[in-house]
Amino acid sequence: MHLLGNSVIIGVFAALASQSVLAGPVGRGSGHAGGIPMPLDFKRFEDAYHKNIRASLGPRGCTRRSIAVRKSWDNLDDATRADYLRAVKCLATKPPTMDTSLAPGAVNRLDDFTYIHINQTNIIHQSGYLLPWHRLFLWQMEQALRNECGYKGHLPYWDVPRFSEDQTKSKVFDGSMTSFGGNGAPVPHKAHRVTLPGLVIRNFSLPMPAGTGGGCVTDGPFKEFTISLGPVAKEVIDPANKYGYQPNKRCLSRDFYDPASKGVLTWANATTIVASKNIKELRNNIEDLWHLNSHTFVGREAADPFSTPNDPVFYLLHAQIDRLWAIWQGQDLQERTYAIDGNRTFLGIALDYAPNVPRSLATIEDKMDMGLGWNPKTKEGMPATEFGRCYVYE
Repeated sequence: MHLLGNSVIIGVFAALASQSVLAGPVGRGSGHAGGIPMPLDFKRFEDAYHKNIRASLGPRGCTRRSIAVRKSWDNLDDATRADYLRAVKCLATKPPTMDTSLAPGAVNRLDDFTYIHINQTNIIHQSGYLLPWHRLFLWQMEQALRNECGYKGHLPYWDVPRFSEDQTKSKVFDGSMTSFGGNGAPVPHKAHRVTLPGLVIRNFSLPMPAGTGGGCVTDGPFKEFTISLGPVAKEVIDPANKYGYQPNKRCLSRDFYDPASKGVLTWANATTIVASKNIKELRNNIEDLWHLNSHTFVGREAADPFSTPNDPVFYLLHAQIDRLWAIWQGQDLQERTYAIDGNRTFLGIALDYAPNVPRSLATIEDKMDMGLGWNPKTKEGMPATEFGRCYVYE
């Protein structure tokens, strides 16, 4: 399949707009409290995932004793949450390891991650690489937190559907010092459209709705947090700083947009995703029902498709997406672990800066650019219990 026709692009664009070690059975502990309870139909899929993952583990490599458990942020104790946040801020004090001539605005270790996400955005979204690339990206961050800043736990996820009707009830956004802070300060602003640079379709844009914030985060541990790279997706692109690589010191901002969560990021839609019949249906359901909407709810920095890792909650947001994919894979590990669907570029559109990138279907043998010289094959980003990774979602 080559470049998508205009009617397909329009159709997809319309959809776009719309800690511990496991030795025994995997399952939710008694700590699961608050929010909208997990419905039985979703739990059946989760239970099958746990059962099949356990059955797949052997005496070597990833075992029942060595497998790590990634938990909901709301199910972590305060000490673990505080340790995670400390480690994130620790990375923000370390110098970048990348060649900063590529991005003069990179000032710390977190910017290594933001830079490569900006650099790869038009290849890793609305493409066959969305899920495997981000799985490895999350794993890289988890390793950095643990190995460079002494974090003792594992990557948590934002339990999105549990708080779909009011995300501020989640410990992710409750404004406490063991949360990621809450909304940005309310400032006057209007809905607008942002242009995505790099696509040969001139002025390809996405809607950016106006939420209830828009300004700097005013509470929690990131109240005075500063960022430097981006923004990239803007109303008007500056040719001299097309991808936001130049220094741009500013506060972390958010703009909670409740219509992207209420009645949208629900258990019903999460169940639709994990119940997908094949990889094509799964990918479309994740993109259309979940991915864009979760970024849009948080807003501002998190809503920029390129520099979204500027908001530290990005990693919890994508851990939830990785979890949904893992549960889907876990229904039939043999048939689904290496299933792939999608083009090699965003919607199969040619890239003005990389005309040689083929726009045909992605394969599991393709190499992905993870930054810092790491170019694993796509298949290396597909299992959660092989290629050096060993984790399960609780």
